[in-house]
Amino acid sequence: MDVYARGVDVVKKTNEIWTVITPQMHRKLKEYAEEKKIAATRAKMIMYILYNFHPKELLEDYTFRTKEGKMINIKVSDAELSYIQSLAKEYNVTISRLLRNMVYTYFNLQKERLQDAHN
Repeated sequence: MDVYARGVDVVKKTNEIWTVITPQMHRKLKEYAEEKKIAATRAKMIMYILYNFHPKELLEDYTFRTKEGKMINIKVSDAELSYIQSLAKEYNVTISRLLRNMVYTYFNLQKERLQDAHN
């Protein structure tokens, strides 16, 4: 069930997942969500990305350093957790790394699309 796409939260959120991302990605999540009117919070923007973005492979954010990172906690339903666990397994990464790299990949591919459009 894609609760985030409809903007309706009808499912009990009993699980919590988390990730730590770079300050740049933290800022970008908020700015992009507000600019595109996609989501009200960083957590919902990450969920939007997870459900609507399906890259062949994830890019690794090599600028990431845990001590400089910003933590994001996301409450998820059992069904959402199951979906996210299956994605993590598909990409062969932990949930935290999946979230971080999915955000990084999403914004890097968006940047490439913008550059291609200008050329």
